[in-house]
Amino acid sequence: MKRTVIGWMVLFALMIPAKSFALANLIFNVTPGFFLYSPDAKGFRTSDGWKTDEVSGYLSNIASVSAGVGVNTPLFFLDTTVGVGYMWSSSITSPVFLGDIAFRLKILRDEMTLGPHISFLFFRPDWDGITNITLSDETGVIGGLSFTIGTKAFSVLASLDYMHLAFKTEQPGISLNRNDLDMSGLVLQVGILMRF
Repeated sequence: MKRTVIGWMVLFALMIPAKSFALANLIFNVTPGFFLYSPDAKGFRTSDGWKTDEVSGYLSNIASVSAGVGVNTPLFFLDTTVGVGYMWSSSITSPVFLGDIAFRLKILRDEMTLGPHISFLFFRPDWDGITNITLSDETGVIGGLSFTIGTKAFSVLASLDYMHLAFKTEQPGISLNRNDLDMSGLVLQVGILMRF
């Protein structure tokens, strides 16, 4: 997975004219609102014969901070960032490590941009129920469209995405109604993007 991400970064870098590298910026991104709607998670149930847990909600949130490098050309920004965050949902919590590549076309000079992005998120989840199960570490993949509005130095960032993510579990003595906890679904992200 890491080789794939590095390969894509190198490919994008090779496609950019050399003179544009003089306009590289440092980026800092704060995303307190990362709302994940996971319809297939609801109803996941575990039981040890005495106690039963069941996922009751559809929504999760991930708060994150990330930093990286952006390339500023007359027509677009190409941004690569890495960061950390934390996930909360009705049944699990997890630290999150993430990387993102975004290609944003300038709609009105630097003040407004729109374009695709792809993110990779690594989770190390903890089950917060009363039954004793262990969920596997997994990598989620996000793809979608991101939008910024503001100035070159300070912008509000929003994106609408889809994330694929499923945690596997297999615990002796625990009855499961499904083999994995499928957290895949739609993502709405709202945050702040700063360029230096």
